[in-house]
Amino acid sequence: MYHSFFGPLADKDDKKLNISFVAKKKLIRGAVKRNKIKRRLRNIMNEAVKKLSINFNYSYLVIAKMTMLNNEYAIIKDTLFQDIEKIK
Repeated sequence: MYHSFFGPLADKDDKKLNISFVAKKKLIRGAVKRNKIKRRLRNIMNEAVKKLSINFNYSYLVIAKMTMLNNEYAIIKDTLFQDIEKIK
């Protein structure tokens, strides 16, 4: 569904979340589809910041796959929340 990467940054402000969402043009044809995926991921991360304890010292990267379009929002949200909780 997606790949997620994280790592610490030395000179990062620990009050702001540094996250990037990537939907590759080669994998996901059509700007509308890519934007829909990124919109979903941004909404999920906004909820995650409010509900979960996220380490703001890390920088996060989420790379979307084409299968994310076929999955329901709740499924994507649950899997992303589980992955974020594992990162401590």
